[in-house]
Amino acid sequence: FNNNNNNNNHSYNYHNVRFKSVVPTGSATGGTIVDGSINKDALDDPQDVIDEQHRQGKPWMWDMGLPTLVPEWKRAFFTPSTILTDVSAGITVGCIAVPLSLAIAVASGVPAEVGLVTAAVSGVAGGLMGGTTLAVTGPAAAISLLVIGAVHEHGLEALPLITLGCGGLQLISGVTRLGVAAKLVPVSVIAGFTTGVGVMILSGQAPKALGLTSAPAGMNPIETAYYCAEHLLHVNPAAAALAAGTSAAMIFLPKLHPKMPSALLAVGGATVATHSLGLDVGLIGQIPSGLGAFQLLGMPTMPSVSEWPSLFATTFLIYAMTSAESLLSCAALEKMKKTSYKHNPDQELIGQGLANIASGAFMGMPVTSVIARSSLNVKLNAHSRLPAIVQAGFVFGGVVLFSETISSIPMPALSGMLITTGMFMLNPTEFKHCYAVEKMDTIPFLATIGGMMSYGLAEGIGIGCVTAACLIYDYGKLHAHEILLPLKATTRATQQSRPIEDGKLLSDDQALINQQQDDNSMTTAWQLQGPINFRNMMEIEDLILRIKASESVQQGNDPIVLDMQGVSSVEFTGVEELANRLIEVSEDRGATVQMWNCSDNLQNALAQCDPKQLIAANGRQSSDEIAPYTFPTTVMGMEDLDQTPRVAPMYADSIHFIPRKEEQKEKDSKR
Repeated sequence: FNNNNNNNNHSYNYHNVRFKSVVPTGSATGGTIVDGSINKDALDDPQDVIDEQHRQGKPWMWDMGLPTLVPEWKRAFFTPSTILTDVSAGITVGCIAVPLSLAIAVASGVPAEVGLVTAAVSGVAGGLMGGTTLAVTGPAAAISLLVIGAVHEHGLEALPLITLGCGGLQLISGVTRLGVAAKLVPVSVIAGFTTGVGVMILSGQAPKALGLTSAPAGMNPIETAYYCAEHLLHVNPAAAALAAGTSAAMIFLPKLHPKMPSALLAVGGATVATHSLGLDVGLIGQIPSGLGAFQLLGMPTMPSVSEWPSLFATTFLIYAMTSAESLLSCAALEKMKKTSYKHNPDQELIGQGLANIASGAFMGMPVTSVIARSSLNVKLNAHSRLPAIVQAGFVFGGVVLFSETISSIPMPALSGMLITTGMFMLNPTEFKHCYAVEKMDTIPFLATIGGMMSYGLAEGIGIGCVTAACLIYDYGKLHAHEILLPLKATTRATQQSRPIEDGKLLSDDQALINQQQDDNSMTTAWQLQGPINFRNMMEIEDLILRIKASESVQQGNDPIVLDMQGVSSVEFTGVEELANRLIEVSEDRGATVQMWNCSDNLQNALAQCDPKQLIAANGRQSSDEIAPYTFPTTVMGMEDLDQTPRVAPMYADSIHFIPRKEEQKEKDSKR
């Protein structure tokens, strides 16, 4: 070991590879640390303040993220060049939100107006305080079955209490920076949950779409199919036609024009047809009009002590799934369009927590960041948070001004909307990626669906998570070591180009030693050891923070180099998180990302997670041939210290490596 203490930079050689640890003295923008505290005034980017706090062990966001959000609000409301575009996008998204919120409320077993009130109230809180600029918050079809289960078990009067509890847990998770913990659910389980919900929505709405209003509740898909086949003679043709027409309009209208409010046109057309033709179908019915629809929650009726464990379990399940759904949606949204505000999962949980608290305060239902309305927001070329506020105002105006019109919407039209939504949920892109990386991910995917169908939503998710955990055969911890790699061009000392010192020609050994002691001929790299899977999300988060803190990344001088030869196994959820976070750092700091010595499985996983190939992933053979660096042949923590380590030839001349006598004799004879 060779320690040099100079300006708080400590470097040492380990098996002829220089390892480096840096005591942070500030950020790239001039921030400093004085007496353990941060000089925030010297930091230009508010996100740097958050990262610096995290590195110092002060991760809690007591300020609710307001230092980073206030500039966002100024851009949203005081940028004349984008206001018209954002208002137009908000109105279009609102046209989708009104009928969809009605349909989800009906599917959740709550009054129709609850869906509208929830969308109006939560849209403002989530839009202002969320962790993604273009995200839209509201009721989600994927959560509707969790809500109907909660209502069935605990009653409608307990739903606001559950919503408040869910929001409180999300708020605590965001403030304490546990956003990464919500990502511990494997993507294969999330995909199975989404597909299972889609199947259950289809089976639940099929009898209603056919006009079989007397169908018993709680049937599984097989029982529903048998019931519909048994009662074909009692099908209402008008109801079936309205449902089929609404579904077809929602599928084909966007193909004519992607910005068309297909849901509003489909439901509006069905409503006009119902009343102009006098069709005999069920309607939504009377809903509260004006501001009377927005009623603050009074003192909630507390359940008996014996019901508390069940109520908490239901609340926790909804909290876990709404959090995971929101973070997945926002991560996907961030890939669609980059904004000046970087996606922050902790801030997203704060925003969703406040949105759920606001919804519960007005006797609403749980909400998430919904990908369908958010992606439409992106397609409409939105720039700021203003569209989320405008769409919430549009829904509010619909409740206050057009309650009579809303009450005349036919129920089969809403069933047709939900059937279309369920069909879109049957083809989860996430599972395709999981299957391409690891065929065994089919097992937790199918286990989740089977458990949901056989036992219930909570049981299905639990079965899927346990199955996924059992399939992870590599339970090791992911380690990352910061090392200094020599550049091939500067480490290859030859007889013809040996430098002269004090009038004497230096030997190969001494020339190489001098070059290794010069940091300018070295590049900072990160050597990973262990498995990359969903169990190591915390380690991935720590690695990203350390990369952000490194001087080379802050200054933007060098690429982000990762030596992956020590990675023992890969799983899609972990690789996707690592790739997304590295791309985020790359785009933020202006540095490229290079992965060397990647296994075939890792390269395949990166191809699924990074289709634009923003990360340069190189296999082991190509790393030996084209890499500008010389990599160690031993991995930190994996070598046998009782034996002479096997190192690359150009490392063998280091003073910190004493070769065997036979090897030294052979080298001397060649010279």
